[in-house]
Amino acid sequence: MPIKISIKTKLLMLSIAVLSIPYVGYEYLREMEQYLRDSLEASLIDSAIAVSGPLHNKDILFPPGEQTIQPSIFVHKLTHPIQMDGYTDDWMSYLSWSDTYMKDSGNALDPLIYKFIISRYQQYYYALLQVQDSQSVFRLRENPGALDNDHVILSFKNYNGDLKHYYFSPADSGEFTPFELIRVKDQFGVENNEYDYKTNIGAYWRQTETGYNLEIRIPVNLISGTLGVTVSDVDDPVERTVSSVVGTAGSQTWFDPGRVLQSSLVIEEMIENYARIEGRRIWVLNNNGQVLATTGSLTKDLPGPTFNLLYSLLLPPVHQRFSDDLSGASRLQGDEISTALKGIPGSRWRTSPDDRAIILSAAAPVMINNMPNGVVVVEETTSHIQIQQREAMASLFNKSLFVFIFVTLLLLIFATRLSIRIRQLERDAATAIDQHGRVVGGFRTSDSTDEIGDLSRNYAAMLARLKEYNKYLEKLAGRLSHELRTPMTVVQSSLDQLKDVDSVSEKGTYLERAREGIRRLNTIVMRLSEATRLEQALQNTERRFENVNDLISKCTEGYRVAFPDVEFMPNIPGPVLTRNVAADLLVQMLDKVVKNAIDFKSPDSPIEIALMGNEKSWEIKVVNYGPALPDSMDEQLFNSMISLRDKKDDTEPHLGLGLYIVRLVVEFHGGVVSAQNLPNEKGVKVTMVFPHE
Repeated sequence: MPIKISIKTKLLMLSIAVLSIPYVGYEYLREMEQYLRDSLEASLIDSAIAVSGPLHNKDILFPPGEQTIQPSIFVHKLTHPIQMDGYTDDWMSYLSWSDTYMKDSGNALDPLIYKFIISRYQQYYYALLQVQDSQSVFRLRENPGALDNDHVILSFKNYNGDLKHYYFSPADSGEFTPFELIRVKDQFGVENNEYDYKTNIGAYWRQTETGYNLEIRIPVNLISGTLGVTVSDVDDPVERTVSSVVGTAGSQTWFDPGRVLQSSLVIEEMIENYARIEGRRIWVLNNNGQVLATTGSLTKDLPGPTFNLLYSLLLPPVHQRFSDDLSGASRLQGDEISTALKGIPGSRWRTSPDDRAIILSAAAPVMINNMPNGVVVVEETTSHIQIQQREAMASLFNKSLFVFIFVTLLLLIFATRLSIRIRQLERDAATAIDQHGRVVGGFRTSDSTDEIGDLSRNYAAMLARLKEYNKYLEKLAGRLSHELRTPMTVVQSSLDQLKDVDSVSEKGTYLERAREGIRRLNTIVMRLSEATRLEQALQNTERRFENVNDLISKCTEGYRVAFPDVEFMPNIPGPVLTRNVAADLLVQMLDKVVKNAIDFKSPDSPIEIALMGNEKSWEIKVVNYGPALPDSMDEQLFNSMISLRDKKDDTEPHLGLGLYIVRLVVEFHGGVVSAQNLPNEKGVKVTMVFPHE
């Protein structure tokens, strides 16, 4: 048994569709996020261009192009001092920014490779070398000035412009003191080496599985602008000959150590005002991507968690703390920087290493003599976009919940009223017709303009038509009785008289009368089956293009011959209307309409037949002057077995099927037929409208 669901329940279930509002809103928020990201990208690019403006053509702040080719070492900023123990724990945040130097020693299995990084904390430089060396050879203790072992040379110029070389040559792992070689002449003019040990410089050598680490601490005031490191490798502890030498500035490190790059206080002061926005960081780079200045931070204070679990499931969480892989970087790389070095501002989206933040960086070139010689990079996370998203989601959800409750109540009230009206229709329909099919009750119509109001009015009209049809059926019995009784009486009387006469001429007369009665009976039967046969014939009828003007003209001439006492007034246009029609059916349709018009016209009044057409449709009109149609009969006139003839005509049976056949033919051609009273009810106009095909 099927489950019965009321309209009220269905409407309440339909109200759940209101929950689609949050989904649509969520999709809108995602689109809004893309819009906000585009806006943020445009804003950061504009900011980068604005920051780079004051730096244009500042040659003193940006090295000339030929000097940027010179090897250089970048000094990082430290947030804490380094403990001199040879371990790399203090360097973990900076190891990824180490520069790697290498040179093949000739033995493919033993290349000399090392990483070097230098940083500054307050008044000291801290440096770390991570050297890969399969065989470590230390200095002999009895030979303190020898350089026939693994050693490192630190080359730099002091503030007086003098080139200095400090040697780091330990006799064992651990802390040791570097020295400077000083050549002096004795009283005989012979040059000798003296060792000036630098106690103000810290050094610690620690062996590792792959080689050794060397940590160096040197006062800032010793170095002025240049610095280079040379690593010498000795693999044979017996021969003690240097097998490989690798310098940070190449083979010229001893003579030309290379430049020292570190954050410029002048540039930082110039860009500091642009970094006042919380969560924004600004970098200034040279044309090698090395950092000249940086200010600001990506971290910002975020509001506390004011969202429920649902929002956290729909939207990614906003993290205040995340891994910042570029913090303290000495060099930046990326597509946006490459684009900026070509003179075009660019941008790049990236995620933090822990996937807790999305970072946008925008770069703009710094122009020196109309050439890009530096880059300004502005960075910011999307945390504020995520916060706006979550606040909008909370507002949307709360409002949607209110709308859902409100709409549900409205639907409940509407469904209740709708259910009452439909039940009233049900009761009226149940009591309108009795079990024998007779109309015994009325149907209350509604003044409402909605579908239910239309349904009640249609039901009322249907009952009215059904009453008229029942009346017709009741009259049909009398009409058929009359139509059948007369020919049957003629046949019966003729047969009775035929028995009593012997004359051949009289028998012929009675036989003719009997045949006439049988013909009338056949006509009645044919009329009753005519509509049914036509409906069946329409299924197989083919249409073809015909000259409708000529067809109507020929029909009119035929009517004049058949009805010489009737005046026909055709109105056929000059342009030829060629239409795809079934000519025989069209003639049959026109015959029925004209015959009906003749039966109801007033004496001495004409019958008008008109043909009109345009680009969309064409129509045939038949007008007769005489009695008007009764009220509401214009809608029922073309139904089956509807007749307005009250007088009995003994010459021809009338069963009310002629205009019904007209409707069948018109609908077969895709048209519409209607009947209207003429103005002042002087007659009736029947219009048959056909579409243009």
